[in-house]
Amino acid sequence: MYDSYLYFPATAALYTASVITVLFLIAGAFASITLWFKGKAHSLHHGLNIPAIIKAFIFDCVLQLQILKISFVRWLMHFCIFIGFMGLFAQTSVMAVASHFLPPDTALAGTMFNHVDKLGGFGARVLDVWGDIFGLMLAVGLAIAIVRRYILKSAQLETITKDTVSICLLSTIALTGFLCEGLRLTDPMYADVAAYSFVGNILAGIFSSMGWTAASYTSWVWLHAIVSFFFCGYLPFSKAWHIIVSPIEIVLDASERAK
Repeated sequence: MYDSYLYFPATAALYTASVITVLFLIAGAFASITLWFKGKAHSLHHGLNIPAIIKAFIFDCVLQLQILKISFVRWLMHFCIFIGFMGLFAQTSVMAVASHFLPPDTALAGTMFNHVDKLGGFGARVLDVWGDIFGLMLAVGLAIAIVRRYILKSAQLETITKDTVSICLLSTIALTGFLCEGLRLTDPMYADVAAYSFVGNILAGIFSSMGWTAASYTSWVWLHAIVSFFFCGYLPFSKAWHIIVSPIEIVLDASERAK
């Protein structure tokens, strides 16, 4: 049931969905960025201050220390969602490049997806740990967001439909991602390497005790993929678009202030 080259065999339908998603993402991003650049026109007339950009990127975009000064809980939520999402996006990108754009005999592709050994090599284990770490971060950030918005109903937050849609889509992506990983690891062939997916391995044990097997793995992967595609296509039109736009605005503003 498993492809010797991929955890989940690519199909024409998967490629078609990927292309459609990318087109929607590009169109939405172009419209959004074009409008945004009009408002930034004066700032962009000046040369960029590279040291200021690097400093702002590290401290304000990656570490998000400006939010930490306001509230630890808010910082933890934003940091986990941002880093978790970007980490998973990067993991997916690496897998796509290694499996579809690099020749199978290259070192990077060979260590991740091996025609001889279905379990792959060191690269595959890196992907296992990578996915669980960033997936767990995303889940923690979303859990905090759900508690703040829908349980505690923080007075400073105004929850609109776009907030709910984004949170629901991201939560579904995180949950189905771990569900897929847990189901995959119920297959005995992964017994020797399952520990690298530390969260998935725990879920695999729970699923096995419930009688769930890897037989339904493909169906859940398709659900995970469809929701992920929809979110990516919807991203430029959602509240979550600030995940992409805010870092750009932050570094440009830092460059402008340094003049």
